Amino acid sequence: MFVNISLAGTTGKLSGTVKEADSNNILIGCNIIIIGTDLGTATDIDGEYFLLNIPPGIYNVKFQMIGYETVILNDVVISIDKTTRLNSELATEVIAGSEVVVTAERKLIQFDVTQSEARITSEELEFMPVTEVYDVLRLQAGITQDAGGKLHMRGGRSNEIAYMVDGVSMTDAYDGGISVKIENDNIQELQVISGTFNAEYGKALTGVVNMVTKDGGNKLEGFVNIYAGDHTTNDSLFPNINSYTLSNDVSLSANLNGPIIPNLLTFFSSGRINKSDGWLNGLQTFTMYGDTVFNDANYNGYRDNDENLITPYYKTMNWYDSWSSQNKFTIRLSPTTKLKFNSIINSGQSQGFDHNRRMVQEGRNAQYNTGQFYGINLSHSFSSRSFIELNTNQFSHRFESYLYEDPLDPRYITPDSLYWAHIEGTLPTNIATEYGQEVNYFPQYTLDRWGVETGRYNRETTTQSLKLDYTNQINKYNQIKAGFNLSTHQLSLDSYSLMDSSQADQIFTPIIPEVGSYNRSTYKFKPEEWSFYIQDKIEYGDMIINLGLRYETFNPKSNVPNNIHEPYINDPRNPALDTLSMEELEMINWGSISYYDEDSLGNPVGHTYAEYYDHFNDQPNLADQQGWWKKTTVKSQFSPRLAVAYPISDRGVIHFAYGYFFKIPDFSLLYNNTEYKLSETGTNFGIFGNPDLKPETTVSYELGLRQEIASRTKLELKGFYRDARNYVSSGIPIDLGDGKNYYTYVNKDYSNSRGIILSFYRQFSNYVGWQFDYTYQIAEGSNSDPSEEFGAVLAGNEPTRSIIPLDWDQIHNLNGSASFGYKGWGANAIFQYGSGYPYTPVITNYEQQGEVLSNVLIRNSRRKPMSFRLDIKLFKHIQFSGMKGKLYINIYNLLDRRNEIIVYGDSGRADETIEINRAEIISPFEPLRPNTINQFFNRPDWYDEPREIQFGLQFSW
Repeated sequence: MFVNISLAGTTGKLSGTVKEADSNNILIGCNIIIIGTDLGTATDIDGEYFLLNIPPGIYNVKFQMIGYETVILNDVVISIDKTTRLNSELATEVIAGSEVVVTAERKLIQFDVTQSEARITSEELEFMPVTEVYDVLRLQAGITQDAGGKLHMRGGRSNEIAYMVDGVSMTDAYDGGISVKIENDNIQELQVISGTFNAEYGKALTGVVNMVTKDGGNKLEGFVNIYAGDHTTNDSLFPNINSYTLSNDVSLSANLNGPIIPNLLTFFSSGRINKSDGWLNGLQTFTMYGDTVFNDANYNGYRDNDENLITPYYKTMNWYDSWSSQNKFTIRLSPTTKLKFNSIINSGQSQGFDHNRRMVQEGRNAQYNTGQFYGINLSHSFSSRSFIELNTNQFSHRFESYLYEDPLDPRYITPDSLYWAHIEGTLPTNIATEYGQEVNYFPQYTLDRWGVETGRYNRETTTQSLKLDYTNQINKYNQIKAGFNLSTHQLSLDSYSLMDSSQADQIFTPIIPEVGSYNRSTYKFKPEEWSFYIQDKIEYGDMIINLGLRYETFNPKSNVPNNIHEPYINDPRNPALDTLSMEELEMINWGSISYYDEDSLGNPVGHTYAEYYDHFNDQPNLADQQGWWKKTTVKSQFSPRLAVAYPISDRGVIHFAYGYFFKIPDFSLLYNNTEYKLSETGTNFGIFGNPDLKPETTVSYELGLRQEIASRTKLELKGFYRDARNYVSSGIPIDLGDGKNYYTYVNKDYSNSRGIILSFYRQFSNYVGWQFDYTYQIAEGSNSDPSEEFGAVLAGNEPTRSIIPLDWDQIHNLNGSASFGYKGWGANAIFQYGSGYPYTPVITNYEQQGEVLSNVLIRNSRRKPMSFRLDIKLFKHIQFSGMKGKLYINIYNLLDRRNEIIVYGDSGRADETIEINRAEIISPFEPLRPNTINQFFNRPDWYDEPREIQFGLQFSW
């Protein structure tokens, strides 16, 4: 008998009962050994056994007792967060040393699963047409992706998913993404939990992505995976990809694992290099200084008089290069104690497509990402029923954006007067002579012809964490798990644009703005958080109950202004503050005397600093406040979790889950420009970060049914509802006087989502297997983005007054996969159908003079076209030189379908807009426009990527 039972963590559990085959009596003291490991236990006085802390994988399990035949059960699957229940019956030994070997059959229905989850093993990953973890996640039921490619689970925002690697959080607290990239070839098992989850997991509102990476084994093994490919299409929408070049998309990954010292020290080492030229190209026609392209004979970056013009050429605009490495060492200090050292490092550089720069690709910033993880894990088993795990680690994510690494690189210097003719709008003599003085040198609907990006951005998040977990199967009914986590973060940011050293000449010579100046944003913060949880998995008869409680606390360790109408300490708006030093401002008593005047009788009357702001009438206690700043408050919360599973037959089970979830908003929303720098010009400033934001909270419910409906075939039906409050949004304007306002982030947005997921699954047998997931889901809320209302203010639109569909609200979604295999040949196909995402319609009218009158209708009240995608993998197993290998072909977007991601508001399509007609009327022909009007409105970046074909080879030994 083979049953799965859910746990939490990075390892699995094995349990069961051993009986005598003839009499059905229990066997006491029978040894259970996992072959090839040092893991084992024995049955107790009830004939039962429990074995915890087993790494995920496929094992052979031996049942052995003197006087009985030895039984070996092969292909026993151990999964993270699961208990494999394995019962056995031993017959009386007739022939000494006899063994009975049986292949364990995996039960289709997991009778105690109390939550929605998907599991993908390393073997399954190998056969899927996917190359990144992201590709796997977007295939899961209940997950949608927005126009920017970010993933949303159960209707939540993209930053609400927790990423766990080898038992520790790897979520970047700055933006909610993953700090370090994990390669598919390094994953032993990937678990995706959506909706509700156990108390062990925190810092998430909608789900958990839990990845366990591979360990070194007891024998030397190696693996190599190589593929090369390119996008190929005859669609004229995507220029210059109608030819096929294998070198445009190349990946080489390899890993090696095995013993360094047998039975004492093992290792797992891997590496990958990957580069892609993308599929969006531009026609390089101009240099970044505004001249047409030329042969740069002396490599000075601009055209000299004796250098000839050359024919424009295509250049990739959405490329990337990356490399990664992982090294894990495991020391077996004793049969019950392991010590692991793990490091993961990755680095990549990329450049995104910029529609306006399609004719001048030079001079654009590139983006650089670096992730690092270093961790130590110590685990000790007190017995087969209890163990403890200690994790200490540090991980970091650094993001940079710049054109040249050296901010004073001489190539930033603008070398000639042509650039200044562009900026000043003056007409060069040769153009005036050829086209006349009335020619428009800057016509409408013109793509950029020059540009040197001078902005620079550098930010880094480093997290140090200490995590302790203790698990104890205290009796046959209760498994207790408890633990705590302490995390300290270090955030740094430096952002600025290079400035001109002199405005008196026509040469741009860069200088770096000083730290603390208005033109440069810098900060360093060190927030802290810690948490504690306890959970009990109760197995009472047929009923399974997961009961847990989590406590979390967060200290932002920052300040906010005491006087909200006077936020910028370097430039106070109250003239009476100008005479105070910085030290006096920081220690100011708002109730102290600012100045004296006389009453009608000539008596002196003192006026406090606070009186200057009385007309705002919203800070009655300001005079009682001391100091420019006040400290932020510590945030904390208890979060209960409850989940129940109950079998309704030997082939079906129902489950219910409830949870209260708590998450600190992204640090980017807490700490952005918290110096409150305000310029002398302008009327609306912001949005400024708010380090005193409250936690965002979600209450989730789920009810589900799993039923075996035929041999090897099951049905799952789940309904869910989630209510999210305290979402971050833009606050109301804070009055500064003189018609000026500023905005900060506040907790005021609301969201709810509900849906039904229907799944059919058939285990692979008789050469075929398949799975289909249909999701009906509604995701509504007040705003899709924390900055959305501020953008509405700047555009002169009304703030949100009702609940509307969120940007990622996809009502209907159907995912499916099918696998085929026969005599070493095989195929795996994945298809995705999705109904249209919402967009905001715009009705545009034109007056005879060409003036635009745009009426923006209700936000997100119309739907984009549906999308459909089919990916396929074809493969053939081979053997050569004693190694196992596989030849394969991956084809993405097999049908080369144009899936529209972004659309024009006046048509709801990516290739239609009334603006083209208007452009042809008011600006039909311009001799100095380098592009056509259709080229200006043609947006290949508004579509999903076209067909890509990869050819690969992998082999192992």
